[in-house]
Amino acid sequence: MNQNFLHDPYVRSVFKDPIRTAELLRLAARKNSNLAQFLATVNLDTLREIPGAFSDVVSYGYSDLAFTVKIESDEPKQAELLVGILEEHKSYPESALIPQLVKYWYEIMVRDQKNIPTVAIVLYNGKESWKIGNTTMFPNYPEYYHKIGLPFILELVDVGDIFSENEISQISPKIALALVALKYVFSGEKLKKFLKPAIAGLKSLPHAEAEDFLSKTYVYLKQWFNDDTKEQFKMDFKKCSEVYGYKSIAEVEEEEFAEKMAQRDRDWIKAMFNIGLSDENISAVSGYPAETIKKIREQH
Repeated sequence: MNQNFLHDPYVRSVFKDPIRTAELLRLAARKNSNLAQFLATVNLDTLREIPGAFSDVVSYGYSDLAFTVKIESDEPKQAELLVGILEEHKSYPESALIPQLVKYWYEIMVRDQKNIPTVAIVLYNGKESWKIGNTTMFPNYPEYYHKIGLPFILELVDVGDIFSENEISQISPKIALALVALKYVFSGEKLKKFLKPAIAGLKSLPHAEAEDFLSKTYVYLKQWFNDDTKEQFKMDFKKCSEVYGYKSIAEVEEEEFAEKMAQRDRDWIKAMFNIGLSDENISAVSGYPAETIKKIREQH
């Protein structure tokens, strides 16, 4: 099976919320002493997302997520000091990680945040073991230049090390389901085994919230449901969904397809704007009411 999972959009949808990122960091710090030391210096209740950090970073590309957090201190002036967090996701070991993070750090933390100390946290869920050892800014230069350090502290958080299977019910529902999905995305049998208890935890959430998150998780994992040989797995997922009254897989797929078609039509209509057609002419060509065309033009 071609395993081209859309990891980054799913990770962003889960950890964009500072409360969930804070929980992730606390869970990971249990086995990562460096991360625990970092968390001891900050107040995670003050964690705030830097808006738009995952959008185009000038000409350099995309950063997954970025946050600021205040120092933990009883002294007012000290407590106002900010620390930056770059949260980057990887599903495979990547040699270009350091140059990439340096560019993100400069654009987000230096230019936009006026140069604050930064911790770059790489969330990793790849199949291969990956340990980031001592790194340098300029590994291809003579050894003398290796003394030039990174402009941030780098921590690798492996999803496989964050939790054990018997802790699923003890983790908040969305984090539990997301971590199970990320940890076992490359292992169908283990995913099948641990997805059920993770889905069951969603029943504690408001219905609409649980349904939305389950749908996002299904879209992320959907490659496991497309192969005829995975039909039983698909039925298991569907049964778990139906027990709690969530949308069926078919409904999720229909909505996803409908949105793709709607976006295609919007792009088509916008293209007609660009060649100067009037709303009336576009309505006649596309079959959409003139009022709809007008709304799309206003948003264009």
